This record gives sequence, C-alpha cells and structure tokens, in this order.
Amino acid sequence: MTSSETAGPPARTREAVLFTGLGLVADTAAVAQLAVSGSVTGILVTGLLAALLGFVLLLRRLGSALRVADLLVAVLIAVGAGTAGAAFDRLLTAPEASAAIPAVTPASSAGGEDVTVPATPSPSTTATGEGEVTLADNDYLDLESGVVSEANATADIVYNAPYTDLWTKGGGELRITPFDGTPTKAACAARLQRRHYGSVDAEKGAWYCLETTERNVAAVRVTDVSRPDGSVTVSYLVWKP
Repeated sequence: MTSSETAGPPARTREAVLFTGLGLVADTAAVAQLAVSGSVTGILVTGLLAALLGFVLLLRRLGSALRVADLLVAVLIAVGAGTAGAAFDRLLTAPEASAAIPAVTPASSAGGEDVTVPATPSPSTTATGEGEVTLADNDYLDLESGVVSEANATADIVYNAPYTDLWTKGGGELRITPFDGTPTKAACAARLQRRHYGSVDAEKGAWYCLETTERNVAAVRVTDVSRPDGSVTVSYLVWKP
C-alpha cells in the first residue's frame, strides 16, 4: 500500500467540508433565532458569518468547474444574507429609545433580599381606567389617558406593524408579558415578577400584562390584527393605586 492511499482526503477538501459545516450551523442558528424573534444581534452575526463562509469557499473555487457541492455554498450565502438583511430591517424599524425611565422601586422580601416589583398590588381588582383604540404602524399609546400619538414622555406602548409587535416605552425598557385567562391587578403584578420581556407578538385574542410609565399595572388585549392597512385594535385596563 502506497502512502498516497493512506494519506486521507486532500487538505483543501477537508477545509471545504469544515467551512461548509460551520456555515450550515450558522445558517441554522440564524433561521432559528429569526423564527422565534430572537436577539437581533445574534441573527445579524450568525447570518453574516454564514454568508462570509460561503463567499470564502466560492473564492477558493474560482477557476474550477462547478460541482453539486457549489450549489450548497450558494444556498449558504443566500440564507445567511437573507437572515442578516432581516436583522438589519428589524434594527431600522424598531422603536427609538426614549428618555431614561426611573428604576422600579424595590421591596424587601421576608428573607431580607431585595425583590423588584413592577407595582404595588391593590386590594381592589376593579380597573380604574379602560378603553379600546386602533394603532397604526409606530403609533404610541398612553394607557392612563387613552391618547394615541407620536413618542411622548407618558406613552406606554408602541406598535410595530411590519412584525405585529407591541413594544413597551423606550424600545423595550418597561415590562410586558403574555397572560392566560382574565387578568387582575394582583395576577398581572405577580406574572410580571416571574416572566417579562420588552416586546411581544400581537396575537389576536391574547392578553398581555405590562407596567406603565407611571408605574401602574395594566393589561392589553388584542382584538383585531387582520386589518389590510396593518393596524391593530387593542382594548386595555389600567389599575391605579
């Protein structure tokens, strides 16, 4: 047996397999994050990485005859570039951050540790404010007053039509979370302590608990997201101290 028969695949072949494998992993990660509305930075980085690896492989294949494997490289570039483009679009269309919001007042737990709470629950479950409005793309809503406007100091949520997302003020600085069942002030406050986000997908019929700029507890229900102009209709409840 000669040394050429035992040397294994050429270095260039091993390199191509390695780069292709890394590109597939990066593409899979980018698509998965995009599907679940994951981190925009993560989608952008993994998408660009996949596209870059694909371009490197194509550059090293210049002057060679096309093979079936080159089609896979082209797919790597297309998927990577597509997910990176989607991430750029999200960055451009996300609501602009507003002025800094004061930190939520901490309360002491029985064990002496500080526990951050969105608001102090009231013994009453009756909302002190409620209403229904229709929001177009980039409309801001102040839940206490029911006023829809451009960004202002008292706005609580903003609607992002391209992705049917509801963001809290400041590009996601306040808390919002999905809620199953009929919301009350105490139930929403407890839910916001356990799980919270800066934005949520606006799903028809769904309830979302959130804290407002004035540090009240509120709940928003999506009643319509099927309008042809991309607007969304929400009803809301606000509990004040």
